[in-house]
Amino acid sequence: MITTSNIEELISFFKKHICIYVIFITYMNYAFKNVLVTGSTGLLGSWLSEKLINENIEIKGIALDTSLNFLLESKNIADKFNNQYFDIADSTKVNDYFKKNKFDLIIHLAAQTQVRDAIDNPIKTFKSNIEGTWNILENCRNYNTPIVVASSDKAYGVSDKLPYKENFPLNGVFPYEFSKSATDMMCKTYRTTYELPVSVMRCGNIYGGGDLNWERLIPGVIKFLINNQTPVLRSDGKFKRDWVYVEDVVQAYIGVSNALVGGEKLVSDSYNYSSTDYLSVMEVYKEICKAFSGRFVKPIIEENSQYEIKDQYLSSDLIFNELNITSQFTLREALKNTVNWYKENLNNGLN
Repeated sequence: MITTSNIEELISFFKKHICIYVIFITYMNYAFKNVLVTGSTGLLGSWLSEKLINENIEIKGIALDTSLNFLLESKNIADKFNNQYFDIADSTKVNDYFKKNKFDLIIHLAAQTQVRDAIDNPIKTFKSNIEGTWNILENCRNYNTPIVVASSDKAYGVSDKLPYKENFPLNGVFPYEFSKSATDMMCKTYRTTYELPVSVMRCGNIYGGGDLNWERLIPGVIKFLINNQTPVLRSDGKFKRDWVYVEDVVQAYIGVSNALVGGEKLVSDSYNYSSTDYLSVMEVYKEICKAFSGRFVKPIIEENSQYEIKDQYLSSDLIFNELNITSQFTLREALKNTVNWYKENLNNGLN
């Protein structure tokens, strides 16, 4: 018997799967052929670089130093594109680089991403995230180059209303949050004043194989478990977040980039992107344990989260409605992939 509930389930099923088909077809034809990826050796940068190289897109990269080159080497792509190593806060080096290189698109991922480091050294964070982005934007303006800029859900700061939507005010208070709010506003200034094709991506908690920040929940817990140690959590696990797998984020960046460069669709000045799983830290912790061994390990709880926002998650309705972009991996699928990556690479000497 057909009921309203049945119809709604069918509509939901077809919307999701037709959306995935549309995304696949769109990505078969790239609107860009020559790309600069800043932050190319990081978690998202390395996965994105790998995807673009496999799609025969010519790419170049900028990274601060060689400390994360292991990620490129683990993917066998370190020698497949040219990486330059310098600080994007150095305007002279950035300007010289753009004088010598021309691109169809910039994907700007380079940033200081650690909340604790931002509190300990706010000037370094502001120079990297604000001044560095300013240098990149100014060169994009000078050479009329489209740019997609990585931001964060932290740009919204604290809000009484959840989930965050793109029209919410940017109210970052603590140093890292403020750096992202300021960067986003600067991007909007360049878009409004100079008509620069720029769009900002605000993602939830990105995870996947290759995140070497052991302070973060997912890589940190996996490392504890691999080393047969009791995992340590910074809070009681009640904080609620959204979690998004790095391969889904790569596809989202490509989708926004295609639309921005191709000009076939009106691209918004910013997009939220994450999964629709709004889960507490403890819920995700339990899923990590399941993916690792199927056995729950009681964690050690530390109360060390005074600078963290309690609940924080995004609405991804806009990016879905405008560009038909949605996540394709379930949390369990993605965590299994992630655990397997760390088991293989930590056992090969990564620490």
